Amino acid sequence: MEEDICEIRLPNGKVKKLAYGKVKLAVGVAGLLLAAALGSAGYFYYQLADYRQEAAEFAEYKVHKQEQQNKLQQLLQDNEKMLRDMAEISNLEKKLRRAIIRDVDSSKLGVAPAAETSGSGGGTYTGKGSGEPLDSKTAMGVLEAQNSNIRRMLESSKKSVSELLGEIEGRSGTLASFPDRWPTVGGVVSSNYGGRTGPIGGGYEWHVGLDIAADFGAPVYATAAGTVTQAGWNGGYGRYIKLNHGNGYETAYGHMSGLAVTAGQQVIKGEIIGFVGSSGYSTGPHLHYEVLADGQNIDPFYVMRQ
Repeated sequence: MEEDICEIRLPNGKVKKLAYGKVKLAVGVAGLLLAAALGSAGYFYYQLADYRQEAAEFAEYKVHKQEQQNKLQQLLQDNEKMLRDMAEISNLEKKLRRAIIRDVDSSKLGVAPAAETSGSGGGTYTGKGSGEPLDSKTAMGVLEAQNSNIRRMLESSKKSVSELLGEIEGRSGTLASFPDRWPTVGGVVSSNYGGRTGPIGGGYEWHVGLDIAADFGAPVYATAAGTVTQAGWNGGYGRYIKLNHGNGYETAYGHMSGLAVTAGQQVIKGEIIGFVGSSGYSTGPHLHYEVLADGQNIDPFYVMRQ
């Protein structure tokens, strides 16, 4: 039996003869290929949509995790600063007691605060050992509770120090050598004592004093009577003065534009010792002010009159 022939006229005028069976086969194969292509396209589109959803969920997870890490880091830094503050206040309290207890009615001073237990002050956390690491949520809960307890202990210690300072205020001559006054007239605290981002090089650093922004050339006053132990250029501090007030207290003043005293000179409380400037490593006119007790830097606000 003769096979049916299909004639196909090409654009150039030629005639192409094909058997119907071959044409049907070619059409069938083309249909299968088209169906496979459509199926593959649908599959890949589904996979792409699923990937995009997973990518969005993963990005959200990373953001949430980073937020948790940032909060944990901030809690750890707060915890570290408060523990430093706690140690400094405790040392300052001991020093004040040692210096004045023989002349003060101790019944008015109270006692040093004791560590809190789980049943006092509303605390609910007690220390327990564990061989397993804490997850982020639990760690944040523990740090928040620790910080809350340390804050209460800090307030108690500050109250005790305030009582000590209050008792010595009436003693003639004692306050003259106690660094409790502000070192400038006015001014704004541009950087507090403690952890901060470095103003020049960036990065985390521990700032051991107060930065007080004031007008260039404004007077700088001795915060207590004492002896000038240093007066001159001191590296990044620029023009710098250090005073020894006796009884373990010292104060330091940096970045000044000029000095009004020399090493070895005796100064009285409130005497002008220099002028606000921007010498050394400085971003603008201000006074860097430090207070030291027994050679250790403390937050000047602990001894300043509020």
